[in-house]
Amino acid sequence: MTRPDIHRRVPPPRGQVGYLQLPALEVARSAAFYQAVFGWSVDPGHGSFEAPGIIGQWTTDLRPAGSAGPVLWICADDLWPTLQTVADNGGTVHGRPQLDNGERWLVEVDDPAGNRIGIVVLARTTRSQTMIAVPDVESSSRWYQELLGLRSDHGGPEYERLLADGHLVLQLHNIRTEHHHGPVADPGGQVGNGVLLWFGDTSDFDGVVARAERLKATVVRPPHRNPPEGQGNGPGHREIWLRDPDGYTVVVASPDGEAYEPING
Repeated sequence: MTRPDIHRRVPPPRGQVGYLQLPALEVARSAAFYQAVFGWSVDPGHGSFEAPGIIGQWTTDLRPAGSAGPVLWICADDLWPTLQTVADNGGTVHGRPQLDNGERWLVEVDDPAGNRIGIVVLARTTRSQTMIAVPDVESSSRWYQELLGLRSDHGGPEYERLLADGHLVLQLHNIRTEHHHGPVADPGGQVGNGVLLWFGDTSDFDGVVARAERLKATVVRPPHRNPPEGQGNGPGHREIWLRDPDGYTVVVASPDGEAYEPING
């Protein structure tokens, strides 16, 4: 039996970009920029980096390219956080993002050295970004963070963004703060009649139930299976219905199929 050569490397396909040199004025500053904006693995001491599918190095021997020459387009996850990170790390955003054929957002920026690069963000379909009006944003934020393990992405007494796995799932707005859009709700009106704040795909369902008890949350419907036992498997998850501190109805559901009932033949 022939022993395989574990040191043999598969050559890259013909035409693949194998190495990238990026002009820099200050290597450490450029390295910090690309690490913050795109998540590249950087070694400022050697001026090198690793990015998905490519390695390279910053060099002070080449002149940065602004509006002339090839433009390197790099993929990112979200528009606003990426553009804000560009600005916060010494870059410059040129113009508003443009939607390309309904499939991707394109925007050109300059890195700290003045190199013109492009940012590509996949266009998404509409998704829910629920906002509720509350009298105490910070208190409500702590309650949802404790119950569901959400993470604050803004903070403050007037407005809050709460994330799960990096995605926005709930916005909190002070009911008395108007900002530029005027009142978001009537402070004396009925709270959330007919609106359910639904948080599905919750793997830590039992943990949520325990934390709801610790928070002394009002239970509208205790943990139960949907549908009830013996009535099929769609959606086959568990739910608990609660009231949040302001009176909104909150439903937390385990992943669909988590309470699947095997059919015995």
